[in-house]
Formats: sequence, C-alpha cells, structure tokens
Amino acid sequence: MKKLHFDYCMEIRYSADVSWCCYTIKCIPKDSDRQKISNIKIDMIPETKAEWATDSHGNRYIYGSNEIPHSYFKYHIKGDAECGCATHESASTETEEMIYRHSHGLTVPGERLREYLESIRADMPSFDEKKTLDKAKHIMEKLHEYLVYEKGCTGIDTGAEEAFSIGRGVCQDYSHIMISLLNMSGCSARYVTGLIIGEGESHAWVEVIDDGKWYGLDPTNNILVQDSHIKIGCGRDANECQINRGIMHGGGEQTQDIYVNVSEISPGQSIISRGALF
Repeated sequence: MKKLHFDYCMEIRYSADVSWCCYTIKCIPKDSDRQKISNIKIDMIPETKAEWATDSHGNRYIYGSNEIPHSYFKYHIKGDAECGCATHESASTETEEMIYRHSHGLTVPGERLREYLESIRADMPSFDEKKTLDKAKHIMEKLHEYLVYEKGCTGIDTGAEEAFSIGRGVCQDYSHIMISLLNMSGCSARYVTGLIIGEGESHAWVEVIDDGKWYGLDPTNNILVQDSHIKIGCGRDANECQINRGIMHGGGEQTQDIYVNVSEISPGQSIISRGALF
C-alpha cells in the first residue's frame, strides 16, 4: 500500500476571447475499495460556481458555465490517494456486468481482432475454460508482446481494430484492444482513466469482473493494477471517460497544455502534513 500525492493541471489558451462557455470536467478521483482519497483542492480560472454530479458509470464530475469573456482557462486539482487498500473493487449489480460485456464505440472489433482471438484459442485450447482474470492476464501478456508503444501514430478517435492493424499505439489503444478481445471472450470489461507514478500525463488501463469483483490490469505496462495507480473514472471506452468537455462561443484557435505529477509520500512527509511535528 502506498500513499501518493497527485497534481493535475490543464491550461487552455485561446487566440481570441471566449464570450461564453459551458464545461464538464471528470478529473476527480473518488474513494473505492482499492483507494482512499483525501486533501483534495480544486482551483479554476476564470472562477465559476461549479456544480457537482455523478454520471451513469459512477464517475464524479463538475460542470458549470461562464459568461465573462476570457482567453485562458485553467483547471487544477491536487490531493492525496492511499492506493492498494484492496486488490479489487466490488461489483454492484448484474446490470453493471451486462453493461460492460458488449463492445461499444471505440472497442468494437473487426475481422483482424476476431482472427487474433481465434489464434489465441488455437495456441491455448483451454483458454475458454479459464476464469476471467486468467483470460485477462493471458490476453494482456499477448498484447504486450504484439503491440509497440509509440506516440503520434494513433489519435483520440482511433478504434481498437484500426490500432491493432497498425500494431502501434498508446495506453488508450492497448486498453481498447484488450477490452474488445475480452468482450468477444464473454467477459465484462471496462475502460479506466487515471494517474500513475512516473508519467507526465493521464493513463488508461482495463478492469474486468471476476467472481463479482473488479480487477485492474495495465496492458501498456503488462502489470496488475496495485498501489501505483490512481483511478479517476471508467466507462465503455475513452469517449465516455474524457476528462474535459466544453461548448463555447468564440475563442478562435486553441492550445492545451497538461501537467501531471504523481509522487509517493514518505512516512515522514505524512507526519509533517498532519501537523504531528508542530
């Protein structure tokens, strides 16, 4: 179990004033069996009165609007996360299992992914008899051998079939492909966005249901999700987990910069932050 400090900052600059905008931001980690969140602080520029809500996948988010002309928007959240409190999250209902059992949007497979799954079955005749978590581990290992991590060769709208055909991609692609293969194998799987130690941006991985519990697997790094991952949200694909969305009038061209830092809090730092040495 680790205690982590996370710091996420998104800045958007516009070439012309935005006269009006409304926004939705899903970058708010929440408590679960696996992680406990504390000391959250959120800052926004321009300052607006944000409302809190929860979407159909249980993700926390804030939303609001701004009628003050502005050429700069900033969202900054930081806090602490105690991760690895458990190896899993509990599944809530049978309905939840069914929602994530069928491919949707960017995880819909094509002919090449179907053929790849058949090759996995041919190499391991016992594959279909395995428990879900064991299937997921095997698929993760096979994908890690097959795919090459490379930025810039896929985009936010690239689906599982296209990314698999290219044979290269980033964490979003690894996760979409893995979900597609799991769904075809009769398993419930969902896409997860979050933060991880050692990366300067958000990360993505997969969760599967096995015996009523959600287990996380990180196909990009070929590891089980344990105490170095902070979960932000989940959905059927990346589109349902977008960290920020907005509608605006004006603005012209825009540039976006994202800063992410996740670091482990040492026991000494924890004591100081609680004021035990004062």
